[in-house]
Amino acid sequence: MDGGALERVDTVLVDVRASQSGDPAAGVRAAFAAARGKPVVALGLDRDECALLASVEAGAAACVTVDQSIDDLVTIIQATLRGDLVCPPRISRLLQEHLLQISLREREVQRLTKLSSREYQILSLLTDSLSNKLIARQLGLEVPTIKNHVHNIIVKLNVQNRVEAAAMLRGAGEAMAAK
Repeated sequence: MDGGALERVDTVLVDVRASQSGDPAAGVRAAFAAARGKPVVALGLDRDECALLASVEAGAAACVTVDQSIDDLVTIIQATLRGDLVCPPRISRLLQEHLLQISLREREVQRLTKLSSREYQILSLLTDSLSNKLIARQLGLEVPTIKNHVHNIIVKLNVQNRVEAAAMLRGAGEAMAAK
C-alpha cells in the first residue's frame, strides 16, 4: 500500500486465517509495521488464547473472533478509532500476567547487575548445582571464600538460598534469549 492510500485508511483489518505461515500473528506483525500508527484489527481468530495473545503482542489493537457478529466488528472498529485496546476479558488478564512476568524478569536482571564479576562467576557455577567445595576447587579458592561469596549473592539478589539464586540466573538467561 502506498503512503497516499494509507493516509485515507483509518483502520487496518487483517484476516489471520489467510496467513501462509500458519502463524496468525505473522500477518498482524506485517500489517502493524505497514500501518504507521493506524490501529490493526485481527479478524478470524478462534477462541485459542495463545493466538489471541500473540496477535495483541504483534500489534493488534483488537481481536475479532469467528463467532462475533458484524455489529460486534463495527463496535470494535469504532473503539479502536478512539484508541481503545479491545479484546476479551480473559485476554486482558493474560496480557496483565504476561506483563507482570516481563516486569519480574527485568527486575531479576537488574538485581543480577549488582553482583561483582566473581560473584556472577560463582552464581553461574551454582546453576550447575556444584557444591562450595567443587566451586572452590574449580576456581582455585578456599571453601570459606566461596561460602562468603554465596552469602553475598543471596543477600544481593534478595533470595532465600542458592537454589533460588541459580533459578534467578536461569530465568534471566531465558528472558535475554527470548529478546
